[in-house]
Amino acid sequence: MSRLAGVIGSRSLPASFAPLVAHVVSLLLSRGYSIASGGAFGADSFALEAVIQQGAASRGIIYSAWVSASGFPSSVQPQVSRFLASGGQVVLGSCPVGAQRQEAVSALLGRNRRLVSASSVIVAFLHSSSRGSLYTVRQAIEQGVPVIVFLCGGGASLPADLASRCCVVTEKEVV
Repeated sequence: MSRLAGVIGSRSLPASFAPLVAHVVSLLLSRGYSIASGGAFGADSFALEAVIQQGAASRGIIYSAWVSASGFPSSVQPQVSRFLASGGQVVLGSCPVGAQRQEAVSALLGRNRRLVSASSVIVAFLHSSSRGSLYTVRQAIEQGVPVIVFLCGGGASLPADLASRCCVVTEKEVV
């Protein structure tokens, strides 16, 4: 697989931002990147759909927290199935389906760390508060992985220590 761009973000990212995510995915693919996501609803699923629509599923990878594809939320399972049928890859995690919340959260954070470790760049689409996405941005910065953050409204913001260490596209610039 070529260089990997992790495309991540808020589960609450409105569907009106799906074209922006698709555009960024298209730019990354045209520059030789493969696309990684966490397979969640929102920004992750918009990135996944863009990879499928552009016929580039073989250049996509989902980092999962779950031991099987049945662990993905029901809202994204059909999309994950289409992705896999189109040649996409899933790296499974360690969390059993139906695990307690604490174990699931730990596995999701581990998934984020694995995605960052494999990526050459992280592109984050933030909307509202998104602790998991901020955690991933922080992990990338700590590992020296370049980060581009799109602040997409809903009160999304970055703490000053993170904002000064990545490229930030503000809500006014996004619209």
